[in-house]
Amino acid sequence: MQVSLKAMNEKSFSDYRKLSIPAYAKDNVDSGRWQESESLERSTLDFDRLLPEGVVSKNHYLFNIIENESSKNVGYIWVKLEDNIRTKSAFIYDIEINKSFRRKGYAKSGLRCIEKVVAELGATSLGLHVFNHNSAALALYNSMGYQTLSHNMQKTIVR
Repeated sequence: MQVSLKAMNEKSFSDYRKLSIPAYAKDNVDSGRWQESESLERSTLDFDRLLPEGVVSKNHYLFNIIENESSKNVGYIWVKLEDNIRTKSAFIYDIEINKSFRRKGYAKSGLRCIEKVVAELGATSLGLHVFNHNSAALALYNSMGYQTLSHNMQKTIVR
């Protein structure tokens, strides 16, 4: 399954925000990190903080994942390039394959594409975050050679 990455324009970025902000809010609620009553507001604030200039925010690269044969948009990926002291690293903030295209190899192909992009930008590593309840994503990332570097833990405080 071959895909390519196409840089988002203002229209596709607007469409992406409409889908991704509620999805990120839901993931945080499902994981137990956020209360549902505040989740959309928190998700919106996170997006606005991370992408203050929208699709042209510095060091952020937002792409649609395009299936080469049909030219259909099958998903999206957002990565940030980070300058470290002597190296560059990259971090995937978001990857999503549209529901009707899942379990067909598009995520793996998209991840391979973004690896090439960040390598060309000088990155020597590529990281990401995955919610613990997302077993399908965990299996995908493990199969592609990603390693767990740390665990975030939380305890609810009862008053």
